Amino acid sequence: MERKITRRMEEWKDDPDHKPLILTGCRQIGKTYSALEFARTHYRSHIYINFETNPEKKQLFDGSLEYDDLIPKLSFSEKVGLIEGESVIILDEIQDCPNAYSALKPLSLSGKIDIIALGSFLGVNLDDNSERISPLGYVNIERMYPLDFEEYLWAMGIDKELIGMIEKNIRDHTAVDEYFNRVLIDHYRRFIVIGGMPEAVRIYSETKDYTKVSKALDEIVTILKKDTGRYSTKTGRTKINACMDSIPAQLSREKKEFTYSLIEKRKNVGKKVYGSSLDWLENAGLIYRCHNVTEPVLPLSERMDEDSFKVYMTDTGILIHLMEDVDPAAVAIGDPYINHGAIMENAILSDILKKGYRPFYYSKRNSTLEIDFVLSRNNRIDLIEVKSGMNKRAKSLKTLIEQKIDNRDGFKVMIGNVLTEDNGIVHLPLYALSMIEPRKVENIPPALDPEEINRIFRESRKDRNGDP
Repeated sequence: MERKITRRMEEWKDDPDHKPLILTGCRQIGKTYSALEFARTHYRSHIYINFETNPEKKQLFDGSLEYDDLIPKLSFSEKVGLIEGESVIILDEIQDCPNAYSALKPLSLSGKIDIIALGSFLGVNLDDNSERISPLGYVNIERMYPLDFEEYLWAMGIDKELIGMIEKNIRDHTAVDEYFNRVLIDHYRRFIVIGGMPEAVRIYSETKDYTKVSKALDEIVTILKKDTGRYSTKTGRTKINACMDSIPAQLSREKKEFTYSLIEKRKNVGKKVYGSSLDWLENAGLIYRCHNVTEPVLPLSERMDEDSFKVYMTDTGILIHLMEDVDPAAVAIGDPYINHGAIMENAILSDILKKGYRPFYYSKRNSTLEIDFVLSRNNRIDLIEVKSGMNKRAKSLKTLIEQKIDNRDGFKVMIGNVLTEDNGIVHLPLYALSMIEPRKVENIPPALDPEEINRIFRESRKDRNGDP
């Protein structure tokens, strides 16, 4: 399946100043497959080492980590000739070999062989250690997620030109052709149920059989829960799995703010007991903590309430699989008599994350005023309400937009097409947030040329001194 990460790796490789690339993200999302395909199609030779399946390979990184000592050893061990500028070394599950992680710095300084490091638990296992050389500052880092909706559509065989046309409608806030809008809403609902795990999408694209997808998701969830035993104690594993299992019920509540005491129905427990378990899940890329902001005002990060947050899964296929009382078919067909608000919110959150934005939410204390998602985009504030059921009202959104604050834009994500209300609130179809512009860092205009500054300075001196 075609993945967008390939294009980002091409941009990384084409940058003459690129450093070793660290590709992070949760397990089972296709990091290894993408890296190996990239190596086969963009280099003359490559070495692949997986420290989880071949722990004995860690010995290769004992001793000197300098380029002239390490590279000949790797080349000899793996029986692969490495060519400067035309070879790449892929180090998978690098968190299992701290010495390999440390080696990224000297390898970066040499700049002779490309390195791609893959890690699912970098934030979990590689904590601060004064005895370990940190490569931070000497690496490029890319976060990878499960497939987004566009990648899913590619896998389903939908024409890229059609997708591009609809993306333009969404970004220009113009109505989508009614037929294609219905088609994409139908696909989006199925995408929510299947999720973005590559194996689940592959099976569905080939068989259109959700029972087989469900079996694959069951196997993936089993692997993910087994992974919680890595880098944690037996007690820690129990708490981590309890936190993950509690997420569907927490999201299904009217007030979705995460409550520690609901995890195992234990009273008077909080961050001290379960905080590290949520940290583990977030560092492993399985969840996202969406924090409340005290005001929807830039910069949002300065108004974040550290102790008030909702917890979402980064993949809706896994979320629905954990919701044992939810009928996937009802979600896929959009049963109007069942409220799937929690699932839709999670889907929209996942869309926003995959576009590179950091979403928050806004809930005013001692008030009913609440906005599902708040994000900073193009130096403006997006206020987003998700409406999946019969109730299409968005009183909080209307209230905030009618305050006439210049840098706020209001969006209501719901069944239907693109339209704009008289008050400026834009209605968007369910899939629309998956088609907004990806986050990008705008370049800073260059400063005045030093020669020009110096020339003006010299001229001003002449004027002050009365020189001819």
